[in-house]
Amino acid sequence: MARPRKSQKPLPPGRFGIPWLGETLAIIRSNHGFYKDRLEKYGPIFKTRLFGNSFVVFSGHEAFHVFATDERIVRGDADPISAEHIFLNSLALIDGPEHHVRKAVMLRAVGFRSAIASYLPRMQELFERTIDPWLETGTVVDARKDLQRFAARLTGALYTGDLSEEHAAEMDRHLANMREAFMTLPVPIPGTTYGRAIAGRKRMDEIIGDAIDAHAKGGYDDIVSRMIDAARGSDVPLDDLRGDVRHLIFAGQGGYFVPLTLTTMILGQHPDIMERARAEVLEISPDGPITMEQIERMEYLEQISKEVRRYFAMNSATFFGRVQEEMEVAGYRIPKGWGAMGGIHINMRNPDVFVDPDRFDPDRFQAVREAALPPGSYVPHGDGQATHHRCPGENIVTVAVKVYLTLLLRKVEWTIPAQDLTLTNELFPLPASGLTVNFRAHVPVAG
Repeated sequence: MARPRKSQKPLPPGRFGIPWLGETLAIIRSNHGFYKDRLEKYGPIFKTRLFGNSFVVFSGHEAFHVFATDERIVRGDADPISAEHIFLNSLALIDGPEHHVRKAVMLRAVGFRSAIASYLPRMQELFERTIDPWLETGTVVDARKDLQRFAARLTGALYTGDLSEEHAAEMDRHLANMREAFMTLPVPIPGTTYGRAIAGRKRMDEIIGDAIDAHAKGGYDDIVSRMIDAARGSDVPLDDLRGDVRHLIFAGQGGYFVPLTLTTMILGQHPDIMERARAEVLEISPDGPITMEQIERMEYLEQISKEVRRYFAMNSATFFGRVQEEMEVAGYRIPKGWGAMGGIHINMRNPDVFVDPDRFDPDRFQAVREAALPPGSYVPHGDGQATHHRCPGENIVTVAVKVYLTLLLRKVEWTIPAQDLTLTNELFPLPASGLTVNFRAHVPVAG
């Protein structure tokens, strides 16, 4: 039998760096800067070598959509050691039918409207507990720290059932250590940054295991109880939920406090956007409990939420995949066996899709304009079908940002005083200052 003819197309531009390590140290030193620098040098599709593997990075909406939907690229088997350790036994590292079934279980708990609606009262209560002291004092030092603690409290309310401040502090500490796993060499020596990350993951597994055991006996209505109900209805073993719950908790911690912090900063810098958002809030939900019906009517707040996730570098890249057979993308040959990933943030700075991409403009997501976006262009949570590798928390994060803004805009306006707003080199870059905010009561202008 004749051997398949190899494509004559060129490999993507880029460089492999030093033997085995390739450009691994460069991506550890500056996760987001790595993708930005290579986009400027080589264009939206480029090759590199990371962790001993040759990789191609897909960006540009057409190439990103191929990465997310083409069956010749299978997730798992190419992720760095840090991802394998932190996301051990989670669906982030598998593909195929098992992934889709377990993802459907997850969506029942965090993706469905009815589930999110049931969490709203607890979310509003915890937001008020976080922001009411801000409104009383007028100045907040390190809003990032307070919002990060809010996210840990929400984890207790929606996953473990432990509402104590001690529990929130412990969750906050372990999750922060786990994030650091991606910013250092993966050498699990006790007492080192990576050693603390692995210790944190192991402790989180104990907490989650206890929570699943308790929830399995009944008496809860939260994310874990809904996942257990969905798993029992689809024959997914409860043991499989442990890694998936850890994945949700890890992603949710950053998925809440990072956009909340950045939303606070950007609206403080754009009073015109703040006032337009306030007008919508006061028309639709001026006081009292916030409902899903009100949330769904707040179109401008949704535009802000989406533009925050497009504008800021919250996720640099997807989980990694492996090319199962040689393929061609945008005129380049991608060999079988290469690793593959989607460049998330650089993809959403594509001037061919987002005019003047360095400008913060929520009107990009007006319904008509959003509907005209090509597939693969707006991808802060990935791309493709919901039961595949698209992040299941997309809707609940949008709701959280809208609830947060509603509670603030009902009462106050704010400004951002002079401080170091340089974004840090963390997994999720945030202002170096932590974000100091000056609040004052909103006084309506007489008509």
